[in-house]
Amino acid sequence: MTRIFYLVPPDRASTLLQPLQAHFAAEPQVEVLVERRGNPEAVATAPARSRAPVAERDPARALPPELRPEARHLRLVQPMEPLRRTYEDAEIGELIERSRAADPEAVSELWWRVSERMLTRLRLAIGVFAAERETSAMLGRMLDELPNYAGDQELERWLDRVVDRFCAERLPAA
Repeated sequence: MTRIFYLVPPDRASTLLQPLQAHFAAEPQVEVLVERRGNPEAVATAPARSRAPVAERDPARALPPELRPEARHLRLVQPMEPLRRTYEDAEIGELIERSRAADPEAVSELWWRVSERMLTRLRLAIGVFAAERETSAMLGRMLDELPNYAGDQELERWLDRVVDRFCAERLPAA
């Protein structure tokens, strides 16, 4: 099952944690947590472990209207599953459908297959170092927009448009 985490900054936990937990109570794949990364004390006491790559998703998409103004304070992350052989022979259409259905292994396989094209375009648009910083957000954008992909579209052109929209939002207007 896909796990998705809403991360609430410690300074907003007293107002946001309970309403978010109540809102997502019926969705077992969503967990609402207080962000620990920025807290040196919490990080120092946490057991050491390696971090899995994550997709930085759009936190506003699943929020109820009354909490959407708080989206800028939240992070919505989806840890990626290790790439396995489950879908190595799957057609791209099957991967897209299974990714839309939140199959974590399909998401990893899909990203593995399309990431080089997307990241190459991203590097050309915003530079190598900026693209490295934005990889998780780019993956999240692809997953956020995947429900809008129509199977009769050419996938490569659709991916290019996703990257272009992503870059347009991050580059200052000329």
